[in-house]
Amino acid sequence: MKIAVCVKYIPVLTQIKFDYERKTIVREGAPSEISPFDVLGLVRAVEMKDGAGDEVVVISMGPPNTREGLLECLALGADRAMLLTDRALAGSDTLATARALALVLDREKPDLIICGRNSMDAETGQVGPEIAELMGIPHVSNARKLERRPGGGIRAERVVDEGYQVIESPLPALVCATEGIAPEMYAGPEELEAAQEKPFEELSCADLQADVSQLGAEGSPTCVQDIRLVEPARLGVVIGEESPAEAAAKVAEMLRDRLAELDAAGGDGGSQSGSARFPGQRERSIWVAAEMAQGGLRQVTREMLGKARELASFTKSEAAALVLGLANDGLARELAAWGADRVIFVDGPGVGPACSAGTAGAVAAAIEADMPYTVLFASTADGRDLASRVAARLGLGLTGDAIDLEVDAEGRLVQLKPALGGNVVAPILSKTLPNLVTLRPGLLTPVGPDPAATAEIQVVEAPEFAGSDITVVEEHVQEDLGAVELTQAQVVLGAGMGIGGPENLPEIRRLAESMGATLATSRNVVHAGWLPHHIQVGISGRTIAPKVYVAVGLRGAFNHTVGIQKAGVILAINRNKRAAIFKAADFGIVGDWQECLPPLVEALKPVVADLA
Repeated sequence: MKIAVCVKYIPVLTQIKFDYERKTIVREGAPSEISPFDVLGLVRAVEMKDGAGDEVVVISMGPPNTREGLLECLALGADRAMLLTDRALAGSDTLATARALALVLDREKPDLIICGRNSMDAETGQVGPEIAELMGIPHVSNARKLERRPGGGIRAERVVDEGYQVIESPLPALVCATEGIAPEMYAGPEELEAAQEKPFEELSCADLQADVSQLGAEGSPTCVQDIRLVEPARLGVVIGEESPAEAAAKVAEMLRDRLAELDAAGGDGGSQSGSARFPGQRERSIWVAAEMAQGGLRQVTREMLGKARELASFTKSEAAALVLGLANDGLARELAAWGADRVIFVDGPGVGPACSAGTAGAVAAAIEADMPYTVLFASTADGRDLASRVAARLGLGLTGDAIDLEVDAEGRLVQLKPALGGNVVAPILSKTLPNLVTLRPGLLTPVGPDPAATAEIQVVEAPEFAGSDITVVEEHVQEDLGAVELTQAQVVLGAGMGIGGPENLPEIRRLAESMGATLATSRNVVHAGWLPHHIQVGISGRTIAPKVYVAVGLRGAFNHTVGIQKAGVILAINRNKRAAIFKAADFGIVGDWQECLPPLVEALKPVVADLA
């Protein structure tokens, strides 16, 4: 088996500095590394080698210094490396990057392609599925387990928002690796020295006979306006001398005052008032790809419909909901109540799981036939996969993981995407229509529902899909533990590694429940197996916007704090007075959580009683 692993060489995010006065990113002196998810995929690829005929080739696109990162990959066990480096590739967005890498992969013809689930700098998770679509092969994203099947093909566990799926796929296929797929490994001096002798090839666009008009900035269907630096705005008040009871009382009083300030500044933020509707106005319509969960319509669908209604007030058009599956009058009425003027049901033999190639083809055909102005997808496991494959199939720009949308003075849709750990917001414009965007759950406001609203129902028949595709053989919904309501919770308690161990979780849960807080956690806790992925907050988890977030034993790494930037007030307890979490918090207490949290919870109860 030949396995190709696509990797990205990125700056170490914690080493990047930001000059907020000059509004610039200071990269000088920041070391670089292979994106961590890519390393996990590489380690798993090496583990899967099963004989002398098996080969792992690592591929990257980037400037000449990317060679250093590829040598590390060779030291970790890759057999040879390929670097695609060319000035013509500068300014590539995800689709232009996918096109370039697909050219290299077409030349190599691997049986299996492995990518990381997303790069840690851009955090889109689009390149892998876009490569798969361009190459006409199936893909499995968010894979935490990956094995060869005895009869051929692969079997993987795919993490989804409410549990996991067991997926089988024929080869060739592409897999995007996430935590758990392999152990973290680091190359030693001897391995790095031996890597110097392994085959290393540099390629240019000319070597691939590439059409450079489809690559680089020229071939990118999206472009970035001037970036916006997100200057830290937390109060950073830290209490370290008072007793736990005194500290708790002081923090509770400061929280009460801070919440009053925020309410006076921004209102309750619970829901938008209704806006004018334009039923039947299909030109420049705004579509929302609706998602369902075990409990019914996902909250993020309501949020996206609220944003669609807001955008429709600019475009003077309808808002439409796109649904996979059989027409359902009850669902259509619910979607109408939350803002849809039309509900489009896409069904037929080609429609399967949302992450499948067949489904992407069916949705792309529906979009191409109607040509809306914008299609909004959720930044969920399914939403990201579907949007990425649709974008690649139609050659459209896609902004991933946006936190909001604006309409500029020229009437263009500005898509606001965070990057570099949330320290930067990149306003992105699409050069193509429809605009395609995935939106983070929990950050937008639905309209107030109108039970009397009605929607036109349209059924689109999808053709049968003739290509190879994935098969979902098992679906597992894991114990909720607050996962579904986490993105809607007003009070959240985040538990980190600093709580000591899983034996302390019952007490953490009891304290959280006593003040009406929903439980959340960090990547390291999930990786240790203490709590499930579905309540993980951060880059590889959920983004939340509670009014109050209580961080307990969390060190404050950027990959967690990026997920709580929209929280109203952040409180923190940590024994280490130098912990990064205190810089990311409004109010902090230095001390042992077992001594400080119980009195803090008691002091907070009357303050958060009306929130929880």
